[in-house]
Amino acid sequence: MSAVKSVPPNQPIAKKSWGEATKAYLDPRVIIMLFLGFSAGIPILLIFSSLSLWLREAGIDRSVVTMFSWAALGYSFKFIWAPLIDALPVPFLTKWLGRRRSWMVVSQLLIVLAIFLMARVNPVSEDVLVYMAGAAVLLGFSSATQDIVIDAYRIELAPPSMQSILSSIYVSGYRIGMIVAGAGALYLADYFGSNETFYSYEAWRNTYYIMAGVMTLGVLTTFASYEPTAETLQGKKQKGNLKVFLIYSALLLVPGLLFGVIYLINILINTVFDSTVALIPLMVMPAIKFYFLALVAFAPLLLLYFIINQPKIINKAPLVAETREDYVRLVALFVFSVIAFIAAYILMGQVLPEFEGAFSSFFVETLHLLVSLGAAMAAGYALVQVGLVKKEVAMATWIEPVLDFFRRYGKKALLLLALIGLYRISDIVAGVISNVFYQDMGFSKTDIANAVKLVGVIMAIAGGFLGGILAQRFRIMHAMMIGAILACATNLLFVVLTYNPGSLPIMYMAVIFDNLAAGLASAVFIAFLSALTSIRFTAVQYAIFSSLMTLIPKVMGGYSGAIVDNMGYPFFFIFTFAIGIPILALIYFVDRHIVIGDNDDIYGDDNNDGSGGNGIGDKLSKTNPNLTDTKEPPRASE
Repeated sequence: MSAVKSVPPNQPIAKKSWGEATKAYLDPRVIIMLFLGFSAGIPILLIFSSLSLWLREAGIDRSVVTMFSWAALGYSFKFIWAPLIDALPVPFLTKWLGRRRSWMVVSQLLIVLAIFLMARVNPVSEDVLVYMAGAAVLLGFSSATQDIVIDAYRIELAPPSMQSILSSIYVSGYRIGMIVAGAGALYLADYFGSNETFYSYEAWRNTYYIMAGVMTLGVLTTFASYEPTAETLQGKKQKGNLKVFLIYSALLLVPGLLFGVIYLINILINTVFDSTVALIPLMVMPAIKFYFLALVAFAPLLLLYFIINQPKIINKAPLVAETREDYVRLVALFVFSVIAFIAAYILMGQVLPEFEGAFSSFFVETLHLLVSLGAAMAAGYALVQVGLVKKEVAMATWIEPVLDFFRRYGKKALLLLALIGLYRISDIVAGVISNVFYQDMGFSKTDIANAVKLVGVIMAIAGGFLGGILAQRFRIMHAMMIGAILACATNLLFVVLTYNPGSLPIMYMAVIFDNLAAGLASAVFIAFLSALTSIRFTAVQYAIFSSLMTLIPKVMGGYSGAIVDNMGYPFFFIFTFAIGIPILALIYFVDRHIVIGDNDDIYGDDNNDGSGGNGIGDKLSKTNPNLTDTKEPPRASE
């Protein structure tokens, strides 16, 4: 098989009318993905921005605050356990709910537990920060697991013709979840009595309790939805569950969307014209709050109904492991590899020298992580060699998805991996310290919530839709170039803000354009990753790509506070602009030397003479016919 196959030029594309495109958004699967996206968007800001403001109000040093971003490194290493999600059933739950929904429930309950544990810690001193860090790591791990499952669920839920719709609506739900966990958390903390001048642990505790309760909506969606790779034996129950869920969704979404649009217009009018106009009368606000609180409070009762009314199913999705012993051995292999990683990390931490400079510390810590990851991989390899796990099962679980990517792209795969790992570095590194920056510029928590967590997120959603249009109208690499230029260039607007501290108009200008650019770049990048992913290994390969996407930026972002302390904010934002420039060269070379698109041979090696590939896929098929003999993963029909 050749490394890269070209795409036929001027290939006709079936276009839908505006009516057909609009009608697709009325599909129940769209609503399901909207709420699952909401569930996925809640945890991330409870680790990043909201937690950083909590720690700063508690008096924790800036450099320590930014290092808490490493708690989300689970997103960057999720490719390690992503194959286990495909390979392992959940005892009892898989037979009851199916392969995907069972893992969704487990991850969502772990998210609730982690948020609850974070709420139980008062971070007034560095002595108790270890407990907060442990809970934050659990939150990062469980939310990353949820992302893995939802990505796989989305792909299996609908045919390729609906994937763009489901992806865009998932991102919209994700952003709404970020608004709730970002702006919503800040409003709640302020409402309960914690602010820049008076820190209240009880206020933040109650806020995180509420965020844990909000995750009920995600669990509700999981139980109301259906398993696409399973046969439903009681169709009336499933249809009834979906009907009730859609009614509940309409009662929540329609008034919520109307209120959100009016509220946003109100904020912009008052900011631009320096007025105090209230488009929504204050006398009706208590009624609005009561309405939404009543709907949220009703969610647990609705969840109980869905749990009782679950239809019986027959699972049909093939699993990698054939026996319960194989499941146990795979889990044991993963656990031992994690132990090896932790041991290597601790030992290397005692050996590696400490540096005062931020850049030196970054490179040392990067080496620290790479050596520890290498130790985990070596331990896993050794355990496979001694027979803890069957070689063919280990190959199918962890190795074959990687080999498939390199078989398709050859040596040029390294260029693609470099682009994946660095494309988002400019905006991610700048975003880690953003909330602390706004505080240092003299903006109140309410100012930050209105501008960044509300207007900013809405502009990111708008940028996402614009990016989707660009990805359809232009060649994917041209759209990638536009996104990369805008993502790094808009960081220079924050340099202007450093010389105009406290200026709301400049703040809003920077936030609007920065989030619009970030949303556009994200949407285009997701389309790029989707084009690279083989449909045979969608969940695993997408997890690898998305993990690599955030690994280097998040590690570097952990030192953003130290960089600011040493060099100041103007240098920092110029630096985040500069590190985005080499990305343009990577995009150019990828565009020049690699064809991105329909180069994914989902049927394996198309050479009949046996010259292509390395035969590993054939060996796996003979060992376990259920592994690779299906040309495409089970998927719902139109």
